[in-house]
Amino acid sequence: MTASIGNALFGKIAMESFNRLSAEVSDLQAQISSGKNDPRPSADPMRAAKLSVVTEQRAAVARFTDNTALATDRLDQADLAIGEMGNIVRQFQQIAIQAANDTLTEEGIAGLRAEALSLRTALKAVGNSRDTMGLPLFAGFGSNEPFAEGPNGIEYRGDGGRPTLRMTETAMLATGLNGSEVFMSVPTDDGGSTSIFDMVDDLIATLSLPLNPARPDHRVDQRGLFSPATTRDPATLSFDLTGPDGTARISAEVMTGAPGAMLAAINAATPTTGITARLADDGENIIFESRGMMTVSNFEQPTAGRQPVAQLVALDTAFQPDAVGVALRTERMSASRMVGAFADAVGHVAAQRAEVGALGRLAEDHAQVLADRKLRMDKSIAGLQDLDVAAAITRLQQLLLTEQAAQQTFVKINSTSLFDFIR
Repeated sequence: MTASIGNALFGKIAMESFNRLSAEVSDLQAQISSGKNDPRPSADPMRAAKLSVVTEQRAAVARFTDNTALATDRLDQADLAIGEMGNIVRQFQQIAIQAANDTLTEEGIAGLRAEALSLRTALKAVGNSRDTMGLPLFAGFGSNEPFAEGPNGIEYRGDGGRPTLRMTETAMLATGLNGSEVFMSVPTDDGGSTSIFDMVDDLIATLSLPLNPARPDHRVDQRGLFSPATTRDPATLSFDLTGPDGTARISAEVMTGAPGAMLAAINAATPTTGITARLADDGENIIFESRGMMTVSNFEQPTAGRQPVAQLVALDTAFQPDAVGVALRTERMSASRMVGAFADAVGHVAAQRAEVGALGRLAEDHAQVLADRKLRMDKSIAGLQDLDVAAAITRLQQLLLTEQAAQQTFVKINSTSLFDFIR
């Protein structure tokens, strides 16, 4: 009875040992087949902890790499859009140069106006460009079209933000510029800024009635009828008045039915200019008189908009109410100022494109750094995951030899009976 229990217990213990050896051999064969270490934390807790940390860092690098790809794509789209904008602005500059030609025919002016209107539409379309994900390039943080027609022309309805993406754990990168920076902040001579769309509308106005026939200056000999454009609201009109004795800057408030302030300002400058002024018979307009040529130029009136600000008619010895005069426009609307303004706009667009290019290079630099980090982490993960095949094969051979010897020993012991001991 005792031998029977002993044989059963021995068999049970032996089978459990064989099962453990077989499971270890099977696991080792699977590892050799895959080339990977046992991924279970229980197999090597320290290695599993290190692998978890490196894998998490690699996942973060993958997210940052995706961000650099998105940033690069968006900045490339912005670069293309601003490049197209630069081409359009240069075409406006050429129109301004051609419009400055006094020999231009009415047909030529009409052709330039039609071209300018077409380019204005194209410029607005560039401002409303979208990236490959359908988001506006120049709306700041907004998602709606940033440029739309308003009561005063094309208006910017985005914000002043710059969308950003995280490039690394500590670095953020802007993925473009906003429309306020690119389209609404062209530097001006006085140190301020203006909208490129306002400049375009100014140019189109100079090619249209009533501003097209107007001139920024005009000369008459000895006598002239000066008629400021007035409304019921007072407005300050300033201009240079040049006579036989010199030039003075005239500045006075004008309004309908009240020529007195302008008349007084002109007569106050008589010692400098040699020009006297008196009211015409209609009580509204002013007659200039001098012993030689008289010139008015460099008009400024903040409220003038895109309308003529005055008219100057050359007179003979008597007042001629049917005489044809020359309409006068502000210096801001002069041909030379237009050409210079669009030259400044070309420089502004080039600067904006350079900034986008710099952001694109930063995105590429971040992408390269992330690629290097990914390579180092892949090597670390490989060192933790990859199996030492030579050592594993040696271990497998040892296990197989141990298993074979154990099996032979078990068979020999288990086959022994009582008769073997009696002999």
